Amino acid sequence: MTDSVGFWVFHLPNLMLAALIYTLLGRYILSLFFPPDSDKVIWRVFCQITDPILNLVRLATPALVPPPLLNLFAIVWLFLLRFLLFYIVRMLGLLPAATG
Repeated sequence: MTDSVGFWVFHLPNLMLAALIYTLLGRYILSLFFPPDSDKVIWRVFCQITDPILNLVRLATPALVPPPLLNLFAIVWLFLLRFLLFYIVRMLGLLPAATG
């Protein structure tokens, strides 16, 4: 029972954070090709997905950071959150055991 609980407690949030990090990375790469007010569907979808995250990051990031760099700050914050998740789950003893 503990292994299945550890599996979901760790892997589900970990995968969600990884997906957000890769989506933010995708938005950053697209920002090199599209202007901020572009009407292309791919750009609008990435903006709709990542704008709530960037708004939260804006609250925790100094106002001196320009908007293009805010995306990179969000990636760093989420990476640190992912590391913190690993550390907490490990300290609680819920980290899934490796099988081999």
